[in-house]
Amino acid sequence: MSTPPQQIQVKAGRGPAKSTFTFDGQWLTIEHSAFTGHAGQRRVNVAQISEVHYKAPRPWLTNGWLGVMIVGDTNNAVVRGNRDAVKSPNYLIFTPKQQREVEQLRDALLAAIASRYQPPQP
Repeated sequence: MSTPPQQIQVKAGRGPAKSTFTFDGQWLTIEHSAFTGHAGQRRVNVAQISEVHYKAPRPWLTNGWLGVMIVGDTNNAVVRGNRDAVKSPNYLIFTPKQQREVEQLRDALLAAIASRYQPPQP
């Protein structure tokens, strides 16, 4: 599996309700502050991630979100909007200012997932 040249870390949220997603090419570390309602840290191998969900923010209207579906995880909720995303520990809520970094993380996760399905190089 190809790995990003460096670790990607995204800190997002507002005020004390901060979350951090860190991806090193093989492991995604999800950390939430106590104010998010999902305090704590967990590590997920990219092989356990089946989907990546993304919604771009709408400036002055809504925040965006990035979520991962983890094989066998009971927290894989159906997310239809920001209220649902806030309730899931597998989602990162972000503001328009944080969009670029979140998109880099999204692209790295999708590339890592896709590389699992590539035939081996001769």
